[in-house]
Amino acid sequence: MKKVLICDSSLKTITAGGTNVLSFKEKLEIAKRLGELNVDVIELDLPRTGKADEILIKTVCNCVAKSAVSCVAGDTSEQVEANYALISGAKHPRLNVVIPVSPIRMEYNFGKKPAAVLELLKTLTAKAASLCGDVEVSLEDATRAEPDFLYQAVRAAIATGAKTVSVSDIAGIMLPDEFAAFVKGVIDNVPEISGVNFVVGASDILAMGTANAMSAIAAGANGVKVSSVKTESLPFIENLSAAIENIGIKRGYDTGLNKTAIKRIISSIAELATVKSDGAAASVSEEKAESLSKDLTLAALSKIIKKRGYDLTAEDLKKVYGEFIRLSDKKEVNTKELDAIIAANALQVPETYSLVSFSVNASNVLSATASIILKKDGNALSGLSYGNGPIDAAFLAIEAITGRHIEVDDFDLSAITEGKEAMGQAIVKLRHNGVVYSGRGISTDIIGSSIRAYVSALNKIVYEESK
Repeated sequence: MKKVLICDSSLKTITAGGTNVLSFKEKLEIAKRLGELNVDVIELDLPRTGKADEILIKTVCNCVAKSAVSCVAGDTSEQVEANYALISGAKHPRLNVVIPVSPIRMEYNFGKKPAAVLELLKTLTAKAASLCGDVEVSLEDATRAEPDFLYQAVRAAIATGAKTVSVSDIAGIMLPDEFAAFVKGVIDNVPEISGVNFVVGASDILAMGTANAMSAIAAGANGVKVSSVKTESLPFIENLSAAIENIGIKRGYDTGLNKTAIKRIISSIAELATVKSDGAAASVSEEKAESLSKDLTLAALSKIIKKRGYDLTAEDLKKVYGEFIRLSDKKEVNTKELDAIIAANALQVPETYSLVSFSVNASNVLSATASIILKKDGNALSGLSYGNGPIDAAFLAIEAITGRHIEVDDFDLSAITEGKEAMGQAIVKLRHNGVVYSGRGISTDIIGSSIRAYVSALNKIVYEESK
């Protein structure tokens, strides 16, 4: 079975021209969801807005474990060095040397003649290859390039260290058979391309991006650039995935995408890309608490618990029901308090991670940062992150430590005692593989209680996975 590489350009395409300015958190959440989707490459643009973009790139590198994180290399050797420093912490860093190859683009972008552009390609690719083991050369507007010059550029890219060569169709005026012939022309005229990954970017201006991408794969390309939000620039990932699943598998090629979760993940990315963030600290549910009758039977309470996303064992269900009955005799219990009962009584597991210390800085001038140290197997592990609020930053720092993103399904804070030294209770619900795991944390510090609640829920997920 031939593996088709999926290179997601969402974080580059949705901000093109400044028409969709996303917050730091929204960009980071999109990157995490792309990692959960198992795309092969997450493409990031040059850091254009200074320190915030630089921190974003570094944070994405810390939070994405399986996908390669690709950053545009830049137009000078100095930029190549600086941008490699930003992605060097990724598990799979990639530098992307972007070079226009059509006459109009070469003149417009660089003001250079073809020979000078070719020399620049060699210089930048060689510099990138000296720093990074994974270098891509993206030849922009390739379908409108002079064929002989295009073949020269592909050969030069491979000779100077490129492991991936991508060609793009910006104009979007080719039919599938024409695009297939274009791809085959590159393969036939540059035999060396069989030793690297050959990726295509097919415009979707005329709604033929998926068809052109499929024809390119059939012609010999082994990778496709896509977008996880709908755009005219590239095929929509959900459409391409469906095409490969329904047609490609029969012909011997497939992707490594997480097909069972693709609709849910793409839907969540669409929300992030179109709804502006209000700077909230974390994903906080606005669910209203509903009162529960104290006359509920075990079976009735079990249905409510399952509806809220929990999957409890019979033993844990009995513990929760016993505590529910005990509290119901004293007061009215609502659904939020039921979450707290579940967090405190169900699935109590050994601590894989334990909180050692945390330091959080926040103000109304600068974005919040959090430094957290957790202990695992006797080893201290540290994480540093930037976020929209202190709790958001703290959760992202934990993700940086664990190298994984887990969706925050709900987050609730409440006071359980009164006075200046009131104890705060945090309930964090994490959703993993469709199941909700809740953690409870108590402290006089709401940030401390939130971190403890997150770690508690995380430990339950890790324990279940180990089983």
